[in-house]
Amino acid sequence: MDKITSPTPIAILLATYNGGQYLMEQLDSLLQQTCQEWTLYIHDDGSTDNTHAILREYAQKHSNIHILEYESQRGAMRNFLSLLQRVEADYYMFCDQDDVWLKQKVELSFEEMKRQEAARQGKPIIVYTDLYVTDAALNITCNSFWQEICLHPEFITTFDEMAASTAVTGCTMLFNRQVKDNVVFPATHATMHDAWITACTLRKNGKIIPIFQPLVYYRQHEDNCIGSDDLNHINLAYRIKNFRTMQRRNWQLYRMLRSLGYGSIVKFFYYKWKYKQRIQHKAGL
Repeated sequence: MDKITSPTPIAILLATYNGGQYLMEQLDSLLQQTCQEWTLYIHDDGSTDNTHAILREYAQKHSNIHILEYESQRGAMRNFLSLLQRVEADYYMFCDQDDVWLKQKVELSFEEMKRQEAARQGKPIIVYTDLYVTDAALNITCNSFWQEICLHPEFITTFDEMAASTAVTGCTMLFNRQVKDNVVFPATHATMHDAWITACTLRKNGKIIPIFQPLVYYRQHEDNCIGSDDLNHINLAYRIKNFRTMQRRNWQLYRMLRSLGYGSIVKFFYYKWKYKQRIQHKAGL
């Protein structure tokens, strides 16, 4: 496998597949970032729309945008991880083809990373942010993705506590080289690339640091691979109606964690229960 060394501290990794409808808005939002210490690496997974034409146009105009040509990876997770394996950098960010980044996303994430590294030298560190949820036209439908899915990042800080949630959304991540060095390949039992990287990091006592500020417009449309509705409205009626789906998700999460040495399923459900108790206590229930 050929390795590419990024000339900038940050490598942004973009996996595309039939993303032509929204891709230009995302690329423009990267080019408008207040911090430009990044190089963009893109691998397309076999698009049949105008994605290739858009990518070629931007790559020809901008020297910090590179298209990597290699075999199809057959899916977003494998596509992102293939980019991570091929690109050498000090820091990494993942970029989805259909979102839009706020102008200060890279700058604020990078500043927080530097603060965390100064306090925790040599540690694997992931910095991640909240998101604005939008419709296809980027009209904001929710000011906090974390609030919409009832996520409390402050209660998910260890490998054990990942039983509650995978917590980190890939398009919000900035992580250092130490994180990559601890990622297990191949990611045989991964539920998604961001969940796998988070689990590998916490397994090695790394840190995941939330920024309680939305820095991404998280576009929801009919072609999303994963959307906010996947976790929304999880009340009693939802749980009864979707019991089998939720059990399948629990099993997939547990299987992923177990493959990294998590332990018993009793421990898994204990930490799920503990997370709910902490949320209720915080709410004063």
